[in-house]
Amino acid sequence: MESVLSTITLTWAQLLFVALAAIGLYVVELLAFMRAARRHAAQERRTHERLEAMQADIAGLREQLDGLGATVESLRRTPQSSGQYREAVEMAERGSDAAAVAESCGISRAEADLIVALHRSRAA
Repeated sequence: MESVLSTITLTWAQLLFVALAAIGLYVVELLAFMRAARRHAAQERRTHERLEAMQADIAGLREQLDGLGATVESLRRTPQSSGQYREAVEMAERGSDAAAVAESCGISRAEADLIVALHRSRAA
């Protein structure tokens, strides 16, 4: 084995070529790493922008939900007029179904179901 190593001789030019090839390989790897880092940073930026947009959407939906909650609460507190129920009874007497009564009179479906059921039981 020693005889093979003793027969190998390198000149300065060959040594310089090997060193330059190693440096070139290092530069190529460094450029590839930098390119991957830029792609990763761009992807992270896009992800962050999407996250901010989703957070803004969620905030908007919360505002809408709060507004709807306030509307529902005000409707619950608003007393129903007896005219609505009178009209609902008249519609039930004419044979309207509960869905039509509820929509037309502005009462809940459960109230309309009760009025229609009471009218049918009296009529039977």
